[in-house]
Amino acid sequence: MTSTFSTIKPHLSPTHLALTSPPILPVKHWSQTSQETILISNDNNHSIQLPLAGGADNGQLVYFIESISLLKNKTSTTILKGGKIDFDEIILEIDQHKIAGYTLADVQLLIETLSINGKQIKLKTVRS
Repeated sequence: MTSTFSTIKPHLSPTHLALTSPPILPVKHWSQTSQETILISNDNNHSIQLPLAGGADNGQLVYFIESISLLKNKTSTTILKGGKIDFDEIILEIDQHKIAGYTLADVQLLIETLSINGKQIKLKTVRS
């Protein structure tokens, strides 16, 4: 018995496939999309208080639970460089201290220690 259907497939050359395929855009690694923000407390007698959550004790990285910007800022913190920090941004570094694996209490203590008496701190963050 012979089949009445033809099973011949058209031959497409690699050149033809390359010309008809959509271009592949390079994907940036998350570390290339990180931003640096410099913060300072508005009150020289107190340290910076930031709206944070997560931490290694919860199996998460530390992240912001509120946005902070130059125009819309509910905290007693001034942004000197960087413009804004979005809701859900993850903190990677605080003054070159890599904080992956830190608990939320450890991060808050580090921020308090580094920013006491009006000292500025530099955060390296990335969007989640």
